[in-house]
Amino acid sequence: MGDAATLPSMIAALTADPGWREPMAFLYRAEAIDQLDLHLVGASGASLRAQAEGLIEAMEAIDRELFDFLRGRIRRGEARQALSPWIASEVMPGQHYDALDALLAGVLAIDEPDVADPAPPPEMVFYQPSPARHIVDGIRRASISASDAVLDLGSGLGHVPMLVHMLTGARARGVEREPAYVDSAARAAFGLGLGRGEVAFTAMDARDADMTGVDVFYLFTPFLGTVLRDVLAKIETEASRRPLRVVALGPCARSFARMPWLHSRDPDPAATDRIVVFRSSP
Repeated sequence: MGDAATLPSMIAALTADPGWREPMAFLYRAEAIDQLDLHLVGASGASLRAQAEGLIEAMEAIDRELFDFLRGRIRRGEARQALSPWIASEVMPGQHYDALDALLAGVLAIDEPDVADPAPPPEMVFYQPSPARHIVDGIRRASISASDAVLDLGSGLGHVPMLVHMLTGARARGVEREPAYVDSAARAAFGLGLGRGEVAFTAMDARDADMTGVDVFYLFTPFLGTVLRDVLAKIETEASRRPLRVVALGPCARSFARMPWLHSRDPDPAATDRIVVFRSSP
């Protein structure tokens, strides 16, 4: 239960503070909305609730204007500059989400997919998006640049390919078994002006993906067992032809850490709560 006694003081402080009204103060508003929502639980008094809900609605309206502004900059090719104010230099471990994920959800504006049966088939993992801070961390530590071709295996709603391209200019593809996810991702990319030559999504089994010319593979543990084994074998074949990098998050990092044809500078290559970057051995 929220502390109802705190709600009036929160409302008074926010009403007197013009800071949250600044369009770029997204993180401030995100924290304020979370706190208001928390303290609305169990709060009594129609007037008090109406004031709190009015503040939340006002903040969300400013956020919508900010999202529209940022989408416009992305369409003009200014994504990296537009998103940089909210990208932190330090990355917290864990698979929780934070304010950067909320910002991207508003900016990417991905339609909710219509999935007939959300239960994954055997050896497939239930979908959840990669926390955005980990995507950014993978971009940095894998040194992804505009000259790279990136393939996200198990791309879900397309967060990784879109964000990788927007921040680096790299060509980014996503392979995803669920067609409804692919359709939603493709519509979002089109809405942001990201052409198919830059960002593309394909509905298929990851084992059938064309890996020719890929420089960087990304996996947030989308599958296990024999599927992961077969995908590892295909990546190993590509690694015998050229240097490549693997950016892994979650339990699949342990499988990559056991591969003799890969090495990592990470102090714990089997870590599951943060990005691990692997490079193919010479």
